[in-house]
Amino acid sequence: MTYPPAYFQDDSQASILALVQQAPMATILFATNDDELNNAIYAPLVFDESQQVFIGHVAANNPLAQHQSVKVKILFHGPNGYLSPNHSDELVVPTWLYANAQLTGELTLVRDHKRKLSMMNFITEHFEQPFANPWPVSALDDEKRDAMFKHIEFFTVSIHCWRGHFKLSQNKPLRVREQIKQSLSEQGSTTLAQQI
Repeated sequence: MTYPPAYFQDDSQASILALVQQAPMATILFATNDDELNNAIYAPLVFDESQQVFIGHVAANNPLAQHQSVKVKILFHGPNGYLSPNHSDELVVPTWLYANAQLTGELTLVRDHKRKLSMMNFITEHFEQPFANPWPVSALDDEKRDAMFKHIEFFTVSIHCWRGHFKLSQNKPLRVREQIKQSLSEQGSTTLAQQI
């Protein structure tokens, strides 16, 4: 038995990265002394296509920062919401719609100062895109930037396994999906509606 059903799976890197673009805050699971992924931290991640790795940073006192290299599982949670039978004249029971991804890979801390600066620029430029006047890292003088770098640790994550779980009524006829999409939009769930 396959779970989730094949029509709710999309393991393509492109689909998962589109989800990450919308919901970059990741739950990162990692092990300490044993092999159990029983520690969880939270950090926004950005995918560097040129290097084919996710990049991010955490506070220097974060437990994750105590590991030079560690196996991780990363969870991204995209839009989700309740689907009522009222959303379509052909729906019989309620359910929940969601777009999530589960990735496994290897996290490695970055020690090189120039690379840290490059990563900070990359992350900042990515998240500053919506602003008319994006804030540049260069606005910080060297002293402030170096002081900030003492309190954060940068890392990369190379991904070995991409798993996308998109339960968005793919098993319903197109007409029903269009009704659901319109109804969700009218209810204010536009981000979820756009996924359908």
